[in-house]
Amino acid sequence: MGAGDPDRSDRPTLPDPAVLPKGQRERRQRIIDAAGDLLVADDFERIQIRDVAERSGVALGTVYRYFVSKEHLYAAVLLDWSAADPIKHGDAPDPGLPAAERIRIRLHHSVDRFEEYPTFLRLQNVLRHSTDPLVCALFAEFSSQVLDSYRVHLHDLSDADAADVVAIVTAVLAHELILFGLGRQDVAEVHRLLDRTVDLVFAVPSRP
Repeated sequence: MGAGDPDRSDRPTLPDPAVLPKGQRERRQRIIDAAGDLLVADDFERIQIRDVAERSGVALGTVYRYFVSKEHLYAAVLLDWSAADPIKHGDAPDPGLPAAERIRIRLHHSVDRFEEYPTFLRLQNVLRHSTDPLVCALFAEFSSQVLDSYRVHLHDLSDADAADVVAIVTAVLAHELILFGLGRQDVAEVHRLLDRTVDLVFAVPSRP
C-alpha cells in the first residue's frame, strides 16, 4: 500500500466485477481510468489512493469497496491498459506476412508502447513481485492476455510450435524490458536483440 493509505486490515469481501450492477461497473471503471491517467504522468510509488479517489470523483472508501490495496487497483489498471492495446483492435500485422515478420512486428510494438509509457513498464516490474493473491491473479490474467496476443499472430504454425516461439521471444522481451526499465539497456539494442532472436528462432527448423 502506498504512503498515506489507511490501514485496511478490516477489508470486506470484494464484489465480483462481472456481476456488479451497471452503475457500479461504471464507477469501478472510472476509478481504473483515473488511476491510469495518474500513472501516465507519475510513478506508481508516488501515487496515493486518495489521489485516485479525488480524480475519479468518488469517496476514498468507495475505492476500497472495489480494490483492497493500491497494488490491487494498479493490477487492474495494467490489465485494462493491456486490453486497450491498439494492436488488438485492428492495427495487427498483416496476416499475409510470413510468421516471422508478424511476430517481429508484434515484439517491436510492445517495446514502442512501453517506451511511450515507461511508468507502465515500471508498474509491471513492481507487480511481478507481489505476493498478494488478488494481485497475482490479475497479473496472471494480464500475462495470459499478452501471450494470447502473440499466439494469434502465429495461426499458421502448429499449436506446439506457436507456444514454443512465443515462450522464447517473450522471455527475451521480458528480460530486455527489465534492463531497459532499469536504465541498463538502450532501446535500440532491445530492438536489435529482438530482431536477432526472431531470426535465430525461425532459421532453425522445428524437430519432428
